[in-house]
Amino acid sequence: MTKLDSFNLGELYRELRLARGLKMKDIANDRLSQSQLSKFENGQTMLSADKLITAISAIHMSLAEFEHAYHQYEDSSFFQLAKKIAEHHANKDITGLEELLNSYDENSEVYDTYNQLNKLVIRCAIHDLKPEHRITEKDRELVTAYLYNIEAWTEYELYIFGNTLFILSDSDLIFLGKAFIERATAYLSIPNNKHRTQLLFLNIIFVLLERKQNSHADYFMKHLENTLTYQDMFAKTVLIFLKKVLAYQERKITDKSVLDDYIHDVRNVGQEETAAFLQENLTNLLADEKSS
Repeated sequence: MTKLDSFNLGELYRELRLARGLKMKDIANDRLSQSQLSKFENGQTMLSADKLITAISAIHMSLAEFEHAYHQYEDSSFFQLAKKIAEHHANKDITGLEELLNSYDENSEVYDTYNQLNKLVIRCAIHDLKPEHRITEKDRELVTAYLYNIEAWTEYELYIFGNTLFILSDSDLIFLGKAFIERATAYLSIPNNKHRTQLLFLNIIFVLLERKQNSHADYFMKHLENTLTYQDMFAKTVLIFLKKVLAYQERKITDKSVLDDYIHDVRNVGQEETAAFLQENLTNLLADEKSS
């Protein structure tokens, strides 16, 4: 939340409570009195964190849903920026990314670690499309030092790691990836983070396969596979593809048509975007083969 305004929060809470047909006495319990709730809704006091979570849970909302409502059902400024970066990158819009970087510089009044990390994500997206946009050793040190020093990663750390991991050295990528595995159970238990966690695993595997770190790629594949359910169709589809790529790199599969046929099958079941994604990444994964 950009601003913890007691009146706005209390007013929003009252609107959400009334919309659910609940009275204050329906919410009050031994941890949150009706008097405390009344003062909060009238903007007279702010609830402590534990009482606020209790109040939100009592109207059958998650904290994330309440925050989304507080932002008037729009993404926070951070996630709006993340979406713009992803859109420009997907469209290979280097100019759009460069304009985003320039505007970020203009709008940033301080240059703290978070601003540097957010700008680095934009620069990494530019570098991926335009390699001459240089990423320095200092940039790599910024990411690794930050992630090494944060014991309890949040969605923000998942985002930073996922969007900068391809600039890291093999050793840093593998070390941070394994540290991520130790924390992954907690992330997978949070619905909002589950998809991001799976994408992060897939990105780690893609990079390791590109670098021919096959044994490490296989390690992360096995871990990801153990976390997937029948609902995780995108991650399952991509993981099957990556297993075939690994088998091809290790010459367990010698005919590239096996990979092409799989992409063709994905396209035939109506997953056109996924098939295009696999095709583009197959080109990258086999780039060394073409040049050799």
